[in-house]
Amino acid sequence: MPIVDEELIKNYQEIHAFKDYGFTSFLYKDHIQACINDLKPKSILEFGCGQSILIDNLIYDAEYYRYDPAIPQFSTIPVDKADFIINTDVLEHIPSKDLDDVIAQMKNITEHVFFNIATDYANEILPNGENAHCTVWPGEKWLELIRKYYPEAEIAYYLEKEPV
Repeated sequence: MPIVDEELIKNYQEIHAFKDYGFTSFLYKDHIQACINDLKPKSILEFGCGQSILIDNLIYDAEYYRYDPAIPQFSTIPVDKADFIINTDVLEHIPSKDLDDVIAQMKNITEHVFFNIATDYANEILPNGENAHCTVWPGEKWLELIRKYYPEAEIAYYLEKEPV
């Protein structure tokens, strides 16, 4: 099921319209590139891409796709299946009640996902006054949820800060 919280999507559309936003994935380029080099996928979906240019900078011959419900040109998931999903700084922006549906949707697309999830509050405040990170959990709780769909998932790097 796609992300359907229209109010939340409108908040992100407003942010994207007036500022550069959604480049966290580029910070993990080397880690993502290593996963790609190991997996050798034929298709890659950046799920929750924001305004990211990450996939334009990866060095690998594959079909690349973008999805982000708040970016009009990427607001529809362009493929039913992909060999690899990049998901960085996304899940913490999704209300906890919708997380199972979103991760199940990713699982239906692929067996292989690179997740990067912030475990503290964002500096960004949405136009509605709420913090951009609406689901703030410790790493272990995220891992528990992800393992429902990806049982082999592990935490590769963990740094938790105190909420602001």
